[in-house]
Amino acid sequence: MTARSIRHLLSAGLAAAMLLTAQADTKPSDDGTAPGPLHWEQDLDKIWRVDGSDAGTATDFYSYSRIIRSAGGTGPIVILNCQANSEGTYSMNLGFQIDPANRYTDDFDRSPRILTSSGILTVDGKKKTERFRYHPDSTKIIPFDKAVAKRIYNAVVTGADVTLKAQGKTYDIELPGKDKVFVSFAKMCPITNGGNFDNSIFEKAAENERQAD
Repeated sequence: MTARSIRHLLSAGLAAAMLLTAQADTKPSDDGTAPGPLHWEQDLDKIWRVDGSDAGTATDFYSYSRIIRSAGGTGPIVILNCQANSEGTYSMNLGFQIDPANRYTDDFDRSPRILTSSGILTVDGKKKTERFRYHPDSTKIIPFDKAVAKRIYNAVVTGADVTLKAQGKTYDIELPGKDKVFVSFAKMCPITNGGNFDNSIFEKAAENERQAD
């Protein structure tokens, strides 16, 4: 396995971990007004320093993450995570929190128990069986197939109906529309904006690290 492949696996694992443990620290709406009943909320953006398994102690790469989540509904929460790293690898990941009232992230376990499960995701009438990572303590499930994130993203854009059958129950997924938070996410994420990303974010992170040494 090449060093770049190892870094890709580290990055992918980090993306899954962030979906499991992300806190709901959200930014206020731009104009200071209260959001509508069904809306997207944005977590605070995060930059992670990743040091691989090589002999050196210097940072191998930086990983940037922006997470938005559905809010105001009564069913499962939808979590979209756009991740970019300083080596030019980009991804968009998805999670569902089945129980919207679950407060696991208030005191989460840094060595979580992860299971695997199957479910049926129906988008705009098209059913597909998916395999998920399932975290019982937080009720979050994360699809193995990254294409699922794009299916849900496109469902938001087109207004398509989405249902999820998981853990023996079928849920209507309440997707907010294309509000300011979602549009900002789409414009920032290289997966949805044509591959553009502001790499000065990583340059600033490296400079801050040098000054701290």
